[in-house]
Amino acid sequence: MAEFLRKLTAVMFYASIPMLIPIFYSLYVGDGAWVPILITALLLAFPAIPHLVASLFENTMNFLRSLVNPDTPFNSSFMLIMREMRKEVDTLTLGQILTLTSVAWIIVPLISTIPYAYYGVPLADAFFESMSGWTSTGLSALPSLEGLPQSMIFFRSITQWVGGLGIVVLILTVVRGKEATGFLKAEGRAMTEVGIGETVGIIFKTYAFLTIFGIALLFFLGIDLFESVNLAFAGISNGGFFPFDDFAFTDLQKFALAILMFAGATSFIFYRNIWEGIPKKSIFDEEFLLYVLITIVAIGLITYVGGEEFYNTVLNTISAIACGGFAIGDLSIIHSFPLYLLILLMLTGGMVGSTTGGIKLWRILVIFKAIGNHIKSAFLPSGSVQVVKINGGAIDEHMIVESATFVFTYIFLFLFASGAFMVANYSLEESLFMVASALGNVGLSTVDVPEIGQMGKAFLILLMYLGRIEIFPSLALLSYITRR
Repeated sequence: MAEFLRKLTAVMFYASIPMLIPIFYSLYVGDGAWVPILITALLLAFPAIPHLVASLFENTMNFLRSLVNPDTPFNSSFMLIMREMRKEVDTLTLGQILTLTSVAWIIVPLISTIPYAYYGVPLADAFFESMSGWTSTGLSALPSLEGLPQSMIFFRSITQWVGGLGIVVLILTVVRGKEATGFLKAEGRAMTEVGIGETVGIIFKTYAFLTIFGIALLFFLGIDLFESVNLAFAGISNGGFFPFDDFAFTDLQKFALAILMFAGATSFIFYRNIWEGIPKKSIFDEEFLLYVLITIVAIGLITYVGGEEFYNTVLNTISAIACGGFAIGDLSIIHSFPLYLLILLMLTGGMVGSTTGGIKLWRILVIFKAIGNHIKSAFLPSGSVQVVKINGGAIDEHMIVESATFVFTYIFLFLFASGAFMVANYSLEESLFMVASALGNVGLSTVDVPEIGQMGKAFLILLMYLGRIEIFPSLALLSYITRR
């Protein structure tokens, strides 16, 4: 338990670092919001402070001794202690990582309610807003942003940006996307140890590049710098928080937002292959082609059948499949068929190893190929072996079972939660839509979220949490608790 807590404090310490950005911004503009944000950052970092102080003192003393005695072991890179903190999370089993992630995604949003509560937001709504931010969902319990300082809006966007990156780092350091030997293990039975190495560096550089590109694109299209930064943070992370109550987007601005969400829901392996000079491998990736095909077909069907405006349809459709949360227009009054398609898109999500939520297209691709092989086997000679292949590579049978198990569990949870939502007197359409949105960390809504009762909001918080960490890590947490 002591070892687990030390590692948890390291994760919380890392979560506190991005808080420095809105703190410095608040000091720059002088809006006073730095006070509650600083309190939040200190509470997140506080458990790690004793270890940091001890390490800093030890390394400082070794540095002073090295000035007198050059043989004194000392490495100047240790002065910032970051390598020491990294050691706490550098040798974890998969089960420990899943459990650690499950706990961290509760504690960090819980502490991050402080800035919202400081400005008068009720505690339940503050936790809802915080969880929605850190899980990069985008459902908002705030009836209006009026009265919130700019730095608070920036803080809100930062939580989404970090939350979107956090799950990507978890997936690609543990799973390595399609190149992994398996999906997330529910109870860490594999003793493989994982580290935060070069792969994470590539992810962060790509994420930062896409964010800067998004800021520049939106600013070029006429959106002011502050709003461009917040929209880019929310777009690339597929969070969905708007930094304003109302804004009249041009068609080009809507298209730009759609591009950002689409890019965020594209696998980081796609970008890595491009950086490594093999774009053909990315462009002809089967999951990416499926992603593009579904998006184009859905836009066409919603425009033709629903009669919706084209650019609004592009934004809302990509927002659904990318789990982005940006929405234009009142979704509660659109045709039932577009709503049905949007629900399906929110369930599927984008590519594995991205900032998207939902089931993920790769799992769906695996299952449909397995079904196809099963049908073909009925017409083949007895004893014939059918192998599921994606991009020319064979998929292990165990991975097929895991994908099918996850999809079944996800759909079961979706249907069960939709029924529970209907008990609260919401219609079938509203229940299916809101549960798909919360569980998929999408943020689209057909009801007025601030008007939902406290029990309903608590239920949505649970769904956002389960959707962000995925189902198996939550099972790992339960297993960890029961084994204590």
